[in-house]
Amino acid sequence: MKKISIFIFSYLLMHLNVFAQQSPDKIIPCITYEAMEHAFQQDPEARKRYEAAQKELEEAYKNYEASLKLHEGKIAAFQYTVPVVFHVLHLNGPENISDATLINALAQVNRDFARQGSDTGTIYSAFKSLYINSDIVFMLAHKDPNGNCTSGIVHYYNTNTNWVQANFPYPYTWNPTKYLNIYIVKEICQSAPNCSTSGGIIVGYTYKPGTWTSGSSRDAIVYNYQFLSGTQARSLSHEIGHWLNLSHTWGNTNNPGVSCGDDGVSDTPITKGFFSTCPSSATGSGCSSPENVENIMDYSSCPKMFTAGQTNKMRTALASSTSGRNNLSTTANLTATGVNDTATCYPIAYGYPASFTVCSGSSLTVTDKSFNGPVASRTWAATGGATFANPSASVTTVVFSTPGIQTVSLTTCNFAGCTTYTFSVNVLNGTPNITGSNFESFEGSTSLPPNWSVINGSGGTTWQVYTGGGATGTNAMFINGSLEPAGVQETLETPSYDFLNNPGATFTFKYAYAQKTSTHQDKLIVQASADCGGTWTNIYQPSGSTLASGSGGVTSTPFYPTPSQFKLYTLTSNPAFNSFKTKPNVRIRFIFQEDATNGFGNNFFLDDINFSVPTGVNELTQSIGLNVSPNPTNGNFIIKFHLSDASEVTYYITDILGKTVLKSIPQKLEVGEHSINVSIPSVPEGIYFLQIELNGQKMVRKIIKE
Repeated sequence: MKKISIFIFSYLLMHLNVFAQQSPDKIIPCITYEAMEHAFQQDPEARKRYEAAQKELEEAYKNYEASLKLHEGKIAAFQYTVPVVFHVLHLNGPENISDATLINALAQVNRDFARQGSDTGTIYSAFKSLYINSDIVFMLAHKDPNGNCTSGIVHYYNTNTNWVQANFPYPYTWNPTKYLNIYIVKEICQSAPNCSTSGGIIVGYTYKPGTWTSGSSRDAIVYNYQFLSGTQARSLSHEIGHWLNLSHTWGNTNNPGVSCGDDGVSDTPITKGFFSTCPSSATGSGCSSPENVENIMDYSSCPKMFTAGQTNKMRTALASSTSGRNNLSTTANLTATGVNDTATCYPIAYGYPASFTVCSGSSLTVTDKSFNGPVASRTWAATGGATFANPSASVTTVVFSTPGIQTVSLTTCNFAGCTTYTFSVNVLNGTPNITGSNFESFEGSTSLPPNWSVINGSGGTTWQVYTGGGATGTNAMFINGSLEPAGVQETLETPSYDFLNNPGATFTFKYAYAQKTSTHQDKLIVQASADCGGTWTNIYQPSGSTLASGSGGVTSTPFYPTPSQFKLYTLTSNPAFNSFKTKPNVRIRFIFQEDATNGFGNNFFLDDINFSVPTGVNELTQSIGLNVSPNPTNGNFIIKFHLSDASEVTYYITDILGKTVLKSIPQKLEVGEHSINVSIPSVPEGIYFLQIELNGQKMVRKIIKE
């Protein structure tokens, strides 16, 4: 009999196609060993407790296999049913995976454990007969710990979707002696604060039985949401194998392909293991002949099976009191967790906006992501004079007329009941700060100009006015890079500009910079927002070497530019800015990011921010304060303007081919403010043109129908 493994590692890399777009240096094979070692360091008694539990499990496994041999394998197999709950942690991104994806993933797991995969016929002949139905079934729980109806899939808005293993953030675990808890997260890293420093993608990890005392919230699987589709879910089968006390096929190291190793299972050959490859089982790694390359507990790219010995080891874990695994399949627990219940649950209302900040008068998209039960009806409501395009739709738009913190509620119902979810939206004044040509060179003061703002990323030195000379004049904005720690971002935000009512406007700026060394890769990130800063889009991201080229070059001495060393950039010429050219409230921000490795680089200067409107363009539009909102629109919008003189007003809407889709009746309007409600809900999505005539003078405005 082979020696049992003490430590296991639960990262898996099981499908070559999964990582086809990832370079090998971007993949971390496993962090379970580190996780278990961290646990043992936190609790000095944990290692002793774990090793004692493993000895008991090994003895039980040997006795179980001996009993099977004694009875020639004729012992009737008891079916172990394991109640499962998925805890989906998300920040309204793609990591808020659909219930259907999770249900399909669990179905794949059950096929793997029942030997029902479509590829079983292709298993290497020497191992094909070793793959048996484990009689282990995983079923979604239909009762929560309080006996309430549940789908077994719970979604939480939680920043721990950026999971830090060392912090043990297990806030939602249901009693692990009653449920298999699986946390679905966006990414997994080993330590805070920056997950990207982990060095690559971690698919998942867990702990073998006995690591924790029975009932510990940390007795769970943590899994990356990206690896749930199709046979990628075999990665989840791999993690469950660890949770049921299996080691990797090559034993208790995290390095396949290094040395011949043993996993303590009677019928899995000695192997080095494989990483994203699938060599012939006959050739293997040279440790045995043949080798079980296609084992789900390997890292090969062709996982297809468990062996009978592995099945026996997992069934032994489920029969053991270690970590309370033996309670999972009891009749009392299956009743308490409701795995066989078929009742329809009430929906748990959950909705979210595209952004939690919006400009007054602009549309905000809201989405119903309720879960737990089917939604038969829904109702959106909000404060602040909000208008919903369709208050009963799963996806709709809302326009707020009143600035301030406004509350949005979503109520979802079915015959089993109703629930309501609320969230807050910060509605900012949608009136743009700058409505015509504006040139800012920061002259005359050491204070920020009106409506400019700074976000200090370092807590120390940040953007400030430099008075020693700029591109023009004596002043400019600058960052003292020699005082900026590695990776820090310093942000300078402009006022809002009205591009919609200033067609053809250009936005330019000048900058100067020098690299401290050729390896210093500071960055400039220029972003734009059309929703009062609610969401931002990257427009321009030159590297440190690009910034320095044609400006200050490379110098270890502090850089202070001459006017000729400033470079001009036209932001409106960047294709990424095109969608902002039709927006009435556009903010720009400049983010200087210090080199992520070295830090403490050289100086960066910014000057001559120029919003230039062609002479004579749109003077009538500006004089009457013409505004159309929301734009883009779902087909319902409001035309607002003011008249200094009584006028006859006519408007009509045409498509891009010039065909009229709507024409108003001329009407005489008096001096003052006017609002006209317009509706074109039946026309297809696309671009249209609104033409308004006032006493024979014409204005044209582009309308986008979504």
